Amino acid sequence: MDAHDQTKPIPAYYCCYLLRSTVRHASLYIGSTPNPSRRLSQHNGDTKGGAKRTSRDRLRPWEMALVVEGFTSRLGALQFEWAWQHPEQSRHISTDGQDMKAESQASSSKCGRTKTRAGRSRRSLTAHLEDLHSLLRSVYFASWPLRVRFFRADVHRVWRIWNERVNTPLPNEKVLLDGDCVAPMENATAAGTVSGLPVDYTNLEGYLEKSKFLLEDTTDNECTLCKAPILPTREQIVVCSQDECRGAHHLLCLSDAFLKGTPDSDIAVPISGACPICGCVIQWTLMMQELSLRNRGENAVLAILDKKARRDRKARAAEASSRRHIANEAEVMVNERDHQTHQHSENASMDDDNLLSEDWYEGLDHESDTDHRVPGNGIASPPSRLEIVIEDSEWDDAEIIE
Repeated sequence: MDAHDQTKPIPAYYCCYLLRSTVRHASLYIGSTPNPSRRLSQHNGDTKGGAKRTSRDRLRPWEMALVVEGFTSRLGALQFEWAWQHPEQSRHISTDGQDMKAESQASSSKCGRTKTRAGRSRRSLTAHLEDLHSLLRSVYFASWPLRVRFFRADVHRVWRIWNERVNTPLPNEKVLLDGDCVAPMENATAAGTVSGLPVDYTNLEGYLEKSKFLLEDTTDNECTLCKAPILPTREQIVVCSQDECRGAHHLLCLSDAFLKGTPDSDIAVPISGACPICGCVIQWTLMMQELSLRNRGENAVLAILDKKARRDRKARAAEASSRRHIANEAEVMVNERDHQTHQHSENASMDDDNLLSEDWYEGLDHESDTDHRVPGNGIASPPSRLEIVIEDSEWDDAEIIE
């Protein structure tokens, strides 16, 4: 790592990429960038800054076939890019021994004879994927936390065939499927498109906030492993990345603990390990990224946390406004219901008043089952039967309508 990289935090994102012309699939290009979406726009001429080799209109538009992500420095990405572009000059790609034998057995011509690596065009898709496979398995790059993210299904198919044929296949956790390789709902790590890749520190906001809060007051904090006090201003302290865990350790203590659980004794830098407090598996690169940002990017951390605080305040204000709106709607509904209930009560009262007005008895028939009085001679007995008389119609010429 050069002096410039040593004064800066680990970048939020850096990758090497393989471009492919959508017009002529045989045209490929290898590059590196901290922002694949912006770089693709430059290659396609939408913005300034594209490479000369990709500027020919007959080859545009270009597409990202895959990216190799996980580089912890710009220098590391440039080293990988150069080795991938110049496989015949790179010491990381072997052309003899076991690799040569596997390749010779895996590839055959139409006439039935095998074709060696030297006889195949170094610009073909298959050759680029073979070189990528060799680089990721090399002694120098194998311990790096690199992963290949495929965006095109046909490119991944070529890769899968090669990976299944070699004697030392690349582990599945080193490969991510994205783009049209898999449905987005089936893969939580899928970005969908190149523009969806996390190229900033947004994913570290909560992590940085927790670390700042945890390390501000270290009165009772001690390293779980060595039991010594934690002094963030004097020592390198790493914090567990899990939201609910308060684990904070000395850098060397946690590194030694992680390396003890690694079967390969030649590895000097751990890749991952279980937190001594919460037991969750932590990615070493993620912790180093947060540590470097905390130590070397104080202004950047303040800007990130300020941005998060403004967004949180905005979200709380929106939530409070929504609650007030819901409360107002509920109050209106209650008032309307009370008004309707009151109106209904008033209507019912008016009906009762009409039924029980002062002259209510004047409309009643004075004949009663118990009191039959006639003027002059007292009580008269009721008639024995009721006779109903129906008179004939006097319209003799009425016409009957049936």
